[in-house]
Amino acid sequence: MTTAKTSNEHFDMDDFDSLLDGLTAEELDKINDFVDPENSYLPAGDRCKPQTNKAATGPYNRNQLLEFLTEQGKNEKDWDEQKPYVAGEKRGKVWEPAAVVTPTTEEDDFLAPTEWDDVLTNASETEIVELAAILGFTGLINQVQYHAAVMDKASSVNSGGWNAAAKAEPLRIVPPEPDNTTNVEDCIKKASANDKELIRININNIRDVKVDVLKDLLNALKENTYVEVLEMVNVGMTDSVGRSLVELIEANTTLKTVNAESNRLTGPVITEIVRSTLKNQTIIELRLSNQRSQILGNRVEMEVADAIAQNNTLLRLNLQFDTLGPRIRVTEKLKQNLDALRKKRLSTKQETKN
Repeated sequence: MTTAKTSNEHFDMDDFDSLLDGLTAEELDKINDFVDPENSYLPAGDRCKPQTNKAATGPYNRNQLLEFLTEQGKNEKDWDEQKPYVAGEKRGKVWEPAAVVTPTTEEDDFLAPTEWDDVLTNASETEIVELAAILGFTGLINQVQYHAAVMDKASSVNSGGWNAAAKAEPLRIVPPEPDNTTNVEDCIKKASANDKELIRININNIRDVKVDVLKDLLNALKENTYVEVLEMVNVGMTDSVGRSLVELIEANTTLKTVNAESNRLTGPVITEIVRSTLKNQTIIELRLSNQRSQILGNRVEMEVADAIAQNNTLLRLNLQFDTLGPRIRVTEKLKQNLDALRKKRLSTKQETKN
């Protein structure tokens, strides 16, 4: 048996057209049966062949069609029911709720009696509420009863029993903190005179302090050798006063703590203040958070992190970082400084023992 190979290399569309012309209508219908109706490459109108050869009875009239369907539905006979409908009669199985089995005491006879049975039976509602609070059954009691039992306040536990409603505790009136009565002019005079008793200057929350007065205070501390703590929180410090603070930190070798939170410093000035600690490296604690610019920016944070990386004495820095990289670098450097201080302290103890 021999087989002949056919090739489409020399196929001509004219031959295909002549082949189709030679087919009858029945043969063309059979060929159309092989067309895939889900072929997306064919137009939607060519995927399915016509299913009827009837001629159209007339133009499409929607109202006439609806009237015809309505009349046909009225004239047709309904299906015969196996059981005729009777008004008020329930068909099928009627639903009944399941019977609730109530446990009896006879079923619990196998439980061994304990010494707690009589105690719980004779306990009052207040004692049960207190016991529930101690065991942590917060869903059975309110918050006031729970905290009263935990804090051992038996007098307030009995506040309505199981159906008690939580009531607000009376407002505790706390007196406001007294105003800062520090005399800034007096501090300037003592700082200029290098007074031995002046170790800490606290002018926090003093409003309406002039810029010149703040600058005079910072300039007076440049040559002071006794002041170790300087607190200037919420005094309206601007960038000009911040640059005077930079000069103070670079000139003074006695300051240990500088607190300038809640002021009006900008990012570049904050960077200068942090860099000023590198000259003498005597500052141990520096607080500069909550300034005018809440977000310092990536550039300022990177510059602050670079300055902190060169500081070997700073132990605490209060400054908010929004970028993860600078925050991690600063945290790791402060940990290293604390670890170095701990090692130095241990070495001095061993030397004193020897």
